[in-house]
Amino acid sequence: MGPPGLAITIQPEPAHAGLIKAIRVAGGRRVPVGEAEVLVWMGEDAAELSSLLSGLPAVRWVQLPSAGVDTYLPCMCDRQTWTRAQGVYGVPVAEHALMLALACLRGVAVSVRSRQWSPQPSVALTGEDVLIVGGGSIATALLDLLNPFDVRATVLRCHPRSMAGAASVLPMPMLDEVLPCARVVFLCAPLTPQTDGLIDAQRMRLMRSDACLVNVARGRLVVTDDLVGCLSTGQITAAGLDVTDPEPLPSDHPLWRLPNCIITAHSAGELGRCMPAFVQLVENNIRRWRNGEQLIGQVDITLGY
Repeated sequence: MGPPGLAITIQPEPAHAGLIKAIRVAGGRRVPVGEAEVLVWMGEDAAELSSLLSGLPAVRWVQLPSAGVDTYLPCMCDRQTWTRAQGVYGVPVAEHALMLALACLRGVAVSVRSRQWSPQPSVALTGEDVLIVGGGSIATALLDLLNPFDVRATVLRCHPRSMAGAASVLPMPMLDEVLPCARVVFLCAPLTPQTDGLIDAQRMRLMRSDACLVNVARGRLVVTDDLVGCLSTGQITAAGLDVTDPEPLPSDHPLWRLPNCIITAHSAGELGRCMPAFVQLVENNIRRWRNGEQLIGQVDITLGY
């Protein structure tokens, strides 16, 4: 075990009581920001973090509060180890994704907006083909939630390996081959140069006309103007979006007016509700750091996640 009293700061203040306790329990020592070797960042502004780090040359490890790190990549360098909140948001985001899928399939948006008695066809998810793009903690939790629906789930991920509940796990380059089969396409992948604009008009034309697109990842995985066009013409039947591009979505944006589009304001995974899991992650990672072990959620800067 490494030396006791690893110097850790939580910024910005005030610090969450659970995190303060986690530092102590794991053998760390909470210190003023200028004395820190480890920074637990709880803010939302990447530029603010970059400015803070420029005056903290002793910081060797930065723990981020988010699972996605795309906004933080410009301030990352090899001088520090960076970790993301891996696994913290998996279950709540998966629940949200399933809710959006069921709402899209059953035409909930049309019923809610009609202001009159407007029965919609009963469309079942049970027994359907679904595609999950991304193989992280959200996908893992989503496969568990989908199990009672007896779906045939295909997962696309950069490094294929078997996953419980998945009929097949395939490499990302096979996206065009499997898109035409899926009734629901879930986007759960990180935003990287390879996934930026992943779902455009060409790929939506590959999808079934009765397909639903659910995005709980990052808005830029979908080309927004192409999505508007495909939803307007019935190229795909519906979309459920927890994330958009741009974000926040302007009040006059055409997506708001489409009866087959459900939008939630990036609310699938909220840190306040997930704080116990984040506190446990920080505690575990402090122990791992002190023991010289691989950290949970360690970011590969070159890959972008």
